[in-house]
Formats: sequence, structure tokens, C-alpha cells
Amino acid sequence: KEMYANDQASGKIQGYGSKLANNASGQLEWEDYFFHLVYPEDKRDLSIWPQTPADYIEATAEYAKELRALATKVLRVLSLGLGLEEGRLEKEVGGLEELLLQMKINYYPVCPQPELALGVEAHTDVSALTFILHNMVPGLQLFYE
Repeated sequence: KEMYANDQASGKIQGYGSKLANNASGQLEWEDYFFHLVYPEDKRDLSIWPQTPADYIEATAEYAKELRALATKVLRVLSLGLGLEEGRLEKEVGGLEELLLQMKINYYPVCPQPELALGVEAHTDVSALTFILHNMVPGLQLFYE
């Protein structure tokens, strides 16, 4: 873990991290995560990307490529739906060259006192788009209406 650890204080945001803290409602937030930039390619720090499984780098790079294409499609559809020119929203968030894709893999350890713990409290992501790959584990909640 230390080899891949991030260090928020020094500005090293990519890597492994762990969060164990009480939130505003008094519940314990407990999560381990691996965070890395996946697009554009020059923002990737492959030195902290896992070497196992053996195809992790290749699979993640391909996933990022497909996700970037999906982001373009979604932003175009949203632009048109808002009555804007097709590429407007993508341009506003940095265009093809500047739009960052970040990948965060969360793990929520089993807590010996589950009534006291919560994976992540209610929050708002600060990104322009968030794509969630749901793994069919119960608990994902989205605010609706």
C-alpha cells in the first residue's frame, strides 16, 4: 500500500488512499480507494498503476479510451438538448485536449460494528460528468426529484 500511496498534502493525488473519519451526522465513513488519472495519456502516472493483474494497464487504458468517447457523445447530446451547438459543452469543459478523466476504485472494508459505519455519506461530485460502474452490491442511492 505504501508504494502506491497518495499524499494529498504534497499534491500527489494519484494512488492508494484510505479514509476513516466521522461525518457531520456522526457516522463513521470508512473506505479504501485507488485513484488515478486515466485521460489524457500524458496525465497518467503508470509508475503507480498496479502490475497485477497483468492486463490491468492495457484494460484500463482501453476503458479510458471508450469512456472518453462516451463522454463526448453524452456532452454532445446534452448540448443539443439545451439548444446549443453540438460541441459547446465539451468545449466549455476543456475540449478533447483538456478534459480529465479520473478513475476511483472504492473498497468498503467489513466493519466490526456495521451500525456505526457508512461507506460514503451523501455528497455531490464536483466533476462535469460522473459515470458509475455499478457492481450489483446493494447500497447505491441516487437523489431523484
